[in-house]
Amino acid sequence: APSRYKLIYFNARGRAEHIRFIFAYAGVEYTDHRIVKEKWPEIKRSTPFGMLPVLEVDGKAVCQSNAVARFLARQYNLAGKDEWEALQCDSLVDTLGDLKQVLWYYRSEQDPIKKEERRAT
Repeated sequence: APSRYKLIYFNARGRAEHIRFIFAYAGVEYTDHRIVKEKWPEIKRSTPFGMLPVLEVDGKAVCQSNAVARFLARQYNLAGKDEWEALQCDSLVDTLGDLKQVLWYYRSEQDPIKKEERRAT
């Protein structure tokens, strides 16, 4: 029988969206359980390492969004046909993660001078 998947995350794209993309691209059914931020404090202690997103696979829970994405990519033949292609996929995912962090720091900066300095780097 195919695995049962449940993705648990906030009602936002954030760190779960690339996992949702993989499910959609692979045509895999899953439960997309979205929580409101106000419920997070009561749910946090029940998640692995107190983190989201969480993927439950047949009732077993795991966190870390990129680890989950890599697992699903391997499950559905989206991680390259050999080790070299898998390395290229990993490199791209990690580079995009770095870029996302830089953009987040830029967008969250309130001081216009510091924001301009960040934009220049």
